[in-house]
Amino acid sequence: MMKNKFLIPALAAVISLSSCTSYVDELNDDPNQPTDAGIANLVQGVQLSNQFWQSGESNRTAMLWLNQATGADRQYIALNDWNTAQSTIFDGIWNEAMVGTISQAQVLKAKAEALGNTSTLGMAQVIEANAFGTLTSLFGDIPFSQVNKFEEFPNPVYESQQDVYAGVQILLSDAILNLTDASGGIANDLVFGGDESKWIAAAYTLKARYYLHVKNYAKALESAQMGISSADGDYKAYYGTSYGADFNPFYSFLVYDRPGYMSAAEAYAPQILDPTTVLYRGNAKTDEASRFNFNYLDFYEIYNSGYELNYLSVYDWGEPDGKFGTETDMPLVTYGENLLIIAEAEARLNGLEAGISAYNNYRAELDAGYSIGVNNDGFAEFGATFNYDDYEAADFASGGIENADGKAPLTAFLREIYEERYVYFNGHFESFTDFNRTNNIAEIQLKPGFAGNAERFVYPQVEVSGNSSIPSPLPGIQDPTPVHQ
Repeated sequence: MMKNKFLIPALAAVISLSSCTSYVDELNDDPNQPTDAGIANLVQGVQLSNQFWQSGESNRTAMLWLNQATGADRQYIALNDWNTAQSTIFDGIWNEAMVGTISQAQVLKAKAEALGNTSTLGMAQVIEANAFGTLTSLFGDIPFSQVNKFEEFPNPVYESQQDVYAGVQILLSDAILNLTDASGGIANDLVFGGDESKWIAAAYTLKARYYLHVKNYAKALESAQMGISSADGDYKAYYGTSYGADFNPFYSFLVYDRPGYMSAAEAYAPQILDPTTVLYRGNAKTDEASRFNFNYLDFYEIYNSGYELNYLSVYDWGEPDGKFGTETDMPLVTYGENLLIIAEAEARLNGLEAGISAYNNYRAELDAGYSIGVNNDGFAEFGATFNYDDYEAADFASGGIENADGKAPLTAFLREIYEERYVYFNGHFESFTDFNRTNNIAEIQLKPGFAGNAERFVYPQVEVSGNSSIPSPLPGIQDPTPVHQ
């Protein structure tokens, strides 16, 4: 699929409509001051809003706390220590999700339903569910059913995390039904070009993700088996080459907006991918050199010593596009995630052999270059190589290449799954949920010198100040969310 180039000003124009009380009646007569947006423009605005907040600040914060990156200058040095996190740093994440994405998705749903456009209605429900699912995974209990009903609920209640996850599942089920009905089409679809079948598959993978979050492995497996079935079904955030308009948010932050604030110096993630280190996760069946070079830089230091996130790009640097390059697409819901969910669920439900067989399906995709390089063909620059041969049960037996410390074979296999998810989700907050959901089964080494670990994002100051329904006492950064207690 061709990349779509688009502009943030168009998004801002759509988001600015969130304070209107009517979106379909009494249009202003002045054409220079519109008070409504057509359904096609709302589609574009909702999709853009979702992709920018789901691939921006929340991911950078999670990366620092999971030792995938390092705060290297000014406030980012303090942010290395999750215990110093202030509620104000989460205002933007919360507002972009609640106002920019969820409220606009709900407006789009109403307009689509009024027009009998079930395709657009279903697509909007998928995005709304994705936004709510991400928020509850990061914050725990959140407002849900009373959101954006200000006159009726000026202080929307915080519903239990379990209830929000259940509501998200209902949203996704409704979305699948509407997308299956497929009436009216999806105009201006920047993600799948109006292909309802791809939205349905993405909805099933999201269902699998959120069932995994609550440890319903049977439902997770059932949903994933109907989820994204190939690389061309990946739901990605697409970016371009215009600063202030459509740069990859990582690239914009690292190179233009806050150069030097964030590196990967002494971080754990690059060390387990770097074949020259004692922590290297590779073995006789696994060569991570290509993935290391795609994600991190070790040969080219500009702002800080040690590792850097690979922000190189053909556009700005004349170098091959790295994982965090100018227009590198960022994964939101993917085939790789779907395969990893199947592998874990099979192992937990049906035993080690079933898990290994499913995991080898995923490794076969890696061995063909999937997710390692912008075109899924492997990152062969700077002499990098990659290899992912099939595993077998002996590899996870005590003393095997994936079980040198003598753990139970199934435990060793699950550790491998979650270490793989840790590197696969580099730049995506799903690895933050993994860490807390599994009590760090991957044995990730966090930054030394800081007490405990971050269990959640703390509620933003905008909610502390503006919503009297906020939980009291406020949970702290080290308090597990309800589904992780």
